[in-house]
Amino acid sequence: MKLYSQVSVFGAVLALATAFASADTIQLGSYQTGGPTLGNGNTAVAYVGSTTTTYALNPGAAWAAPGANSTWVSNNPNSAPGGSVNEAAGIYSYTTTFTTLAGSTYAGAIWVLADDTASILLNGNAIPVVNLLGLDTHCSDSGIGCLTPTLINLPSAYFVDGINTLRFDLQQTILSTGLDFYGTIIGTAGPVGGPTAVPEPGTLFLLGTGLIGSAGFLMRRSRSFGLK
Repeated sequence: MKLYSQVSVFGAVLALATAFASADTIQLGSYQTGGPTLGNGNTAVAYVGSTTTTYALNPGAAWAAPGANSTWVSNNPNSAPGGSVNEAAGIYSYTTTFTTLAGSTYAGAIWVLADDTASILLNGNAIPVVNLLGLDTHCSDSGIGCLTPTLINLPSAYFVDGINTLRFDLQQTILSTGLDFYGTIIGTAGPVGGPTAVPEPGTLFLLGTGLIGSAGFLMRRSRSFGLK
């Protein structure tokens, strides 16, 4: 293979590889035990109790619609608005896990809906949320509720390499109970900085495209001298 062909092929492979390897995107969303993943990268929501099974709920007109890649879930299939079960007052906990790549830095956010309200932990770290149950017997008066999604940022410092756990502690006071969440986290490859740092994806991409350009120059130069 001619030199310019070799340079061109190598440059194309390098540019293409770095374009796809520059970030790790994980879609998150709630879905029930045994249900379809809905394209999410996390496990089905599990209930922390005598049985870990969860069920999909119909929000009806009382709750906001779930996200495009999520569904309302609960430990009881009849705890949705208009259902036959009124969950007892207390704390109902749910967990889901997802996997991150070692050496990458992650950050992201999720939208959360809950009835009555919820506290959120990422790998045991509590994420501050100002919740107020007050006198509203439908869902919380402020903070995470069932009518308007609340945006929750997931701090980079709370992620770990490998398996990560999101936990939702739902506070129930009366009638229906359920949880819905959806969002995205993005990981950036590292390390960054220092004499032994791995080249940034953008730098590698430019190197790859530069090699392709060099291959074109070599080909034109060889033709100008009548080389084949």
